[in-house]
Amino acid sequence: MIDLRSDTVTQPCKDMRTYMANAPVGDDAYEEDKSVNLLQDYCKDLFGKEEALFVTSGMMANRLAFLIQTSPGDEVITEASYHVNFFDSAPMGAFAGVVMNPCRTEDGILRCSDVERAIFSKQRYDYFSQAKLISIENSINGWAGKIFPFEEMRSLYKLSRHQNISLHLDGARLFNSHVITNIPLKTYASNADTVSVCFSKGLGAPYGSMLMGKKELIQRAKKFRLWLGGGVHQAGMLAAGAYYALTHNLDHLKEDHQLAVYFAEKLKDIDEIQLNREEIETNMVQFSLKTPQLKTDVFMEKCSQRGLHFFPWLPNVMRAIVHRHISQENLDEAIEIIKLALLENQHRKVV
Repeated sequence: MIDLRSDTVTQPCKDMRTYMANAPVGDDAYEEDKSVNLLQDYCKDLFGKEEALFVTSGMMANRLAFLIQTSPGDEVITEASYHVNFFDSAPMGAFAGVVMNPCRTEDGILRCSDVERAIFSKQRYDYFSQAKLISIENSINGWAGKIFPFEEMRSLYKLSRHQNISLHLDGARLFNSHVITNIPLKTYASNADTVSVCFSKGLGAPYGSMLMGKKELIQRAKKFRLWLGGGVHQAGMLAAGAYYALTHNLDHLKEDHQLAVYFAEKLKDIDEIQLNREEIETNMVQFSLKTPQLKTDVFMEKCSQRGLHFFPWLPNVMRAIVHRHISQENLDEAIEIIKLALLENQHRKVV
């Protein structure tokens, strides 16, 4: 099976499994799990933040970031395609009680002008919703792994200081952006109040994300983590997997990016395929079919029957993500499967 649906399908390698099995554990509810504490301390140093909290998932990390920096009825300004709005607006409203103000931009980049327009396009009487948080994403899932420009992030952070608004960086795939830009993780983190990163995507750990920020914020996050049922006791083996991934697998992301570019170039040679973004910046490729008579779901089923999986991003948009388990040979085979699925459709048209 060639699974290009997501980099979340990665599985721990043999060495990671051994490292996890031998990890010292304790009760994280008492902050006594040595492996969790090691990972959190390592991330605090790596990102230059006062405190770090190991949580179950990227969605929980983002949920906590909203909970600790807003109150029910507050407004969050983001871009419409970012994960916190595209996938997560309902639970953000249900659990954090926030009002989402999603901006639609031409290129997926939330800029100061967008935020200012969102703030000043409505009355802000005391009993109205108040903008309290800006949330950005890097890399941007909805824009095929596009890297959020650092200068725009820095400008947003300056604006947030001026407007007394917090800034959250959803860095579920920040490591992918980091290895391309070579911008230090501390530099990214110094331009946000809170930062979340995920270990179970391109890095290949089986579990977990990290939320980082000031001590008082993370202390609040610990409370809400328990409220959401995210308190894990002997979590050391899970933390060990994340620590191994972070200390061993970071450089491999560059290879994923190179293979994503390779795959995109091969797709360009297929007349019936249209790339949604010509420039491949990290490990994602989005593409559509030029043949309206062949429905995307039918095409994807034809590919699945031959052992190739994509993710249905939009009704006529498919996403492919290259990850640790995908080789150039896999991608060559994927191209042949795509050609066969398209050829089968042409034959049926002739008949």
